[in-house]
Amino acid sequence: MDSVRVWMSAPPVLARDTMTLPEARQLLTELNIRRLPVVDSEGDLLGIVTEGDVNRISDSAEGDLAEYSIYYRVKDLPVREFMRRPVLTVTPDTCLRDAAQLMITHHIHGVPVVLGKRVIGVITVSDLLRWMVNSEEDCDTPPLTPKSHGRD
Repeated sequence: MDSVRVWMSAPPVLARDTMTLPEARQLLTELNIRRLPVVDSEGDLLGIVTEGDVNRISDSAEGDLAEYSIYYRVKDLPVREFMRRPVLTVTPDTCLRDAAQLMITHHIHGVPVVLGKRVIGVITVSDLLRWMVNSEEDCDTPPLTPKSHGRD
């Protein structure tokens, strides 16, 4: 069984704990990624911020005029104020099946890969799909036909 090391996305894109909400949103958007492991000045993992977290905070803070001033307070907060922790992680030697099970169990789409406290990569659902597609195992059944969502 392949390990996470072979299929993870590396090097990881990281957010410093001092990064602001708009900076995190811009980085996620520009790089078309969905999660940012948050690290301190030493590079140690502190938490994680997802695209959903950033959008939820931004959307709620950018609401109506009554909340206008809230946005200006929130936008200057460092990501360490709204990051998720503790962070679920795997090691480079974790087998891919265990990484997939972790994601299924916790309803998440990616996990930082760590050596000690250092993030060396991220394993995502997309990485797991690449592994499956490149697997040597052949399917014994024909591919499924997508369910039609149109009218008959």
